Amino acid sequence: MTVPERIGRYRVMGLVGQGAMGVVYRGRDDSLDRDVALKLMRGVGGAEHGARFLREARAAARLQHPNIVTIYEAAEHEGAPFIAMELLEGVDLQQAIEAGLRPDPKVTLPIVLQLLAGLGHAHEHGIVHRDVKPSNLFLPRGRPAKIMDFGVAWRAGATAATGIVGTPNYMSPEQVRGDSLDGRSDLFSAGLILYELVTGEKAYQGDSVVALVYKIAHEDADLSLLPRGEKWGR
Repeated sequence: MTVPERIGRYRVMGLVGQGAMGVVYRGRDDSLDRDVALKLMRGVGGAEHGARFLREARAAARLQHPNIVTIYEAAEHEGAPFIAMELLEGVDLQQAIEAGLRPDPKVTLPIVLQLLAGLGHAHEHGIVHRDVKPSNLFLPRGRPAKIMDFGVAWRAGATAATGIVGTPNYMSPEQVRGDSLDGRSDLFSAGLILYELVTGEKAYQGDSVVALVYKIAHEDADLSLLPRGEKWGR
């Protein structure tokens, strides 16, 4: 893959990572003398979806909160939308879980409280995340947790049949049904993250996406797995 020399006004310093939805570069804003993260989106589904993505990213850029990644700019590069945002050093929560994050309340509960604080701020400003999951919660070294990727869930890869991107372990029932969403959907997803952090298991699992979606839409999580004891306040 060829790394561009510039994206918008930003000088590209190197590749950070890539996935199905886009590529992240380390960039430099020489005019403000700061490093940034540049997320160049792929497969946004045409001009209409690209314009919608930019509108929502610009709305999210107005959110200023210690538990939300700061967005500096949302624009286009050679017809593809991109976001310039604060550059963070650390891992996301999914990476921390895969590395063996232990269900210690002194560690996990502050993470969830910071997630809820960031979501609360967004909801107060009329913005729903719609894709709350561990990989969208970043854990910077020595700093509070930060929510990433507001307004991105609707786009690349959604199918006409289901509207689902990837494995929907953290979706709310209304999401898997295709209903309209509000902040309560984000809170349901945050609850699923809390469940996984304290039990070590995902609240909903299935042999296929169809089976998983059915369970989320029709069944309750198994609360018997939740730990009990003084340290958990139960």
